Amino acid sequence: MQRFQVHFASLVKGIFIVVLILAASSVAGQTRAQLRQQAEARLKTMTPEEIEQKLKEFGITREEAVRRAQQLNISLEDYLTRVPAPESEPQAGTSDSALSTVQPPPSERTTAAPPKPLVIPGLSDRHGADSLQPFGYSLFQLPASAFEPVLNLASPPSYVLGPGDELVVTVWGETKLNYQLQINREGNVIVPDVGPVSASGSTIEEFEKRLLRRMGAIYSGLDSRFGQPNTFLDVSLGKLRTLQVFVLGEVAKPGGYAISSFSTAFHALYLAGGPTVDGTLRSVQVVRKGANLPPIDVYDYVIRGDNSKDVRLQDGDIVFVKPAGRRVALAGSVVRPAIYELNVSETLGDLITLAGGLRFDAYFDRVHIERVIPFEQRSKQTKDVLELDLRFTSLEDLRNSRERLEDGDVVTIFRISDFVQNRVSITGNVNKPGRFALRAGMRVRDVILEADSLKRNTFAERGTLFRLLPNLRRAIHAFNPRLALAGDPQHNLLLENEDSLVIYEESRFFPQHSVSIDGAVRNPGVYPRSEKMTVADLVVLAGGLTEGASRKGWEISRIDTTHLGNYSTVHVIDVTEDYWTSADGQAFELQDFDFVFVPSDPRFTSNKLVKVTGYVMNPGVYAIRYEGERLAEVIKRAGGLRPGAYLAASRLTRKANSTGTIPIDFNQALTDPYSRDNILLNEGDSIHIALFDDVVYVKGEVLAPSAVLFKSGQNVDYYIRQAGGLTQDADEDRIIAFLPSGKKWEPGWFFIADPELPPGSSITVPKRVEKEDKTLPLVRDLVTIIASLAAITVATVQITK
Repeated sequence: MQRFQVHFASLVKGIFIVVLILAASSVAGQTRAQLRQQAEARLKTMTPEEIEQKLKEFGITREEAVRRAQQLNISLEDYLTRVPAPESEPQAGTSDSALSTVQPPPSERTTAAPPKPLVIPGLSDRHGADSLQPFGYSLFQLPASAFEPVLNLASPPSYVLGPGDELVVTVWGETKLNYQLQINREGNVIVPDVGPVSASGSTIEEFEKRLLRRMGAIYSGLDSRFGQPNTFLDVSLGKLRTLQVFVLGEVAKPGGYAISSFSTAFHALYLAGGPTVDGTLRSVQVVRKGANLPPIDVYDYVIRGDNSKDVRLQDGDIVFVKPAGRRVALAGSVVRPAIYELNVSETLGDLITLAGGLRFDAYFDRVHIERVIPFEQRSKQTKDVLELDLRFTSLEDLRNSRERLEDGDVVTIFRISDFVQNRVSITGNVNKPGRFALRAGMRVRDVILEADSLKRNTFAERGTLFRLLPNLRRAIHAFNPRLALAGDPQHNLLLENEDSLVIYEESRFFPQHSVSIDGAVRNPGVYPRSEKMTVADLVVLAGGLTEGASRKGWEISRIDTTHLGNYSTVHVIDVTEDYWTSADGQAFELQDFDFVFVPSDPRFTSNKLVKVTGYVMNPGVYAIRYEGERLAEVIKRAGGLRPGAYLAASRLTRKANSTGTIPIDFNQALTDPYSRDNILLNEGDSIHIALFDDVVYVKGEVLAPSAVLFKSGQNVDYYIRQAGGLTQDADEDRIIAFLPSGKKWEPGWFFIADPELPPGSSITVPKRVEKEDKTLPLVRDLVTIIASLAAITVATVQITK
């Protein structure tokens, strides 16, 4: 029975790591699906910090917990890394269970909203400081779990034992012992066979020496006085005790907190949400047994990474955050513009150091301060705000400034001017455009040569120099690049700072016009006209003539500007087979905007093919022999019909213009060559001679849409009955039937010639479409209008009496 209890407790502990706080009694007899459902329901109600705390209580690592959770198909890592929902202030009378925020599962999580900007009244709404945030407070907006103490490290030598700590005592050698002992409220450890040993207030090293003396009197192998010891003792720290501390003052969540004995004042601040915007970061006080310990400066930790003044807390300690002291806003060209809290002795130079120093583009000659005059000085001033300018001769002078700043000062470090002292630029048609340093006596020719000279297609007779005037407007000076390169002083102008030169392409002054060609050429289109370009040259550029091009009647249309109303004149030429050497084609020189049209030879044509498939003797693809060849002739060329061919269901499909199936009577077309069903064939037509189909197809709103066997002498009603009859949604008035050839069945005409529905036909029963009855609303609206008119009439009569 005892072995069963141990096994069951181990099983419960393993599942408990995933279910976290389910009772052990609820685990027994449940399926894995039930366990998974209960575990996820509980995990959704817990924060990542609470889950981590549970894992620590059970002494299991995070990796082991994740592995065991995977056995139940639970992604514990998602719950450990999710962003908690924002906390709201609890209302009076709200129970603890109602305060637990239910988190959505990881698949339903949304991105956390960015933290709201912190506002410092009197500073955040001032010009220059309106975009600044108080420095250091954003550190406490991170989750508190990010700053929890690490518990799996070796115990620090300075760690002081206290009630609640667990000690692991191990003896090995000739004697083997292992104890897990807890320090009781009296500060003692009860060691078997030894008795109580004082531990509270001692370090581990001090306790180990004390315990060694006590146990050496019982186990002689531990005592080195009797020779070389053969038994050894080791004391280590097991579970840590929990401390009760209080975080008070200007913090986000003041109150008492249960923390690990490894925790420091920083950890307690994180748990309490950090100081509020009204709390100090420069002098956090730890009160221990009524006495104040040295104050903690959070700036040392944030700016310098120095936590040497952090205090390891003891049970009953109070971490107190008093209101913030003197605050100054620093804006402009510094590394960390922000609102800083200054100690009593800190000055302007210290403020710049806190901000990380000046940026490379800072203007240190003048620092501007906007100051709200202190209370005691306002009686001497007519206004309450004062503007100050501080002058400095060097950067070191500014960094070492001992200028005292007042509470609420807004300090601005300006940027240097971005006006360049020695720059000229050149753009346009040069080989290496860009910016260049202006040297004394530099001229246009020097800049052009610095830019690797002019490109080959440069218009060398005109360039432009833009000069920046003192009022920041631009003046234009024209020059001749060719003469400037030759050293002509009239065009090789002396350059000044911020001058900009532009060199132009020749096409800007002599635009290149085009000619176009269309008709029987491979690549019709628009082409640039070259000098002495002929018609033959243009045809060659257009890819040459197509197979059907005519050599006669080529037209060249030329713009006619001689008389108003004339558009163009047309020149007609003939060429030989070797048009590229033809005298006419070579001799006719083109002009700008000429249009050349090469006609096609009307006698040239390509094969026009039709496809014959199905029950003919020789199915295949056949070429139309001449314009006007008809259906019956092509069927005859295909060897005629095979036995079993069913003309009533044969089809002719036309590809041209996406026409589709053309319903014709093949029997009439083949027996009467002059019938209108003996249709003229077009390129791409497809003829299919069908095999006899001994069924009639019924589809749509019938109980059993199917193919019904043909029965001689029967009409539509018979085949609908064979398909199970009409459904309730069938529209009996719109039943439609199609003959095998694709023609619509016309009953009135059909019963005169043949009362039966031929095999291969199809019947479609459509669905009834209910139309909205608008009669009642129309009558209601009409009655309302008539009643209104009657009321108006009565009122009019009463008024006119």
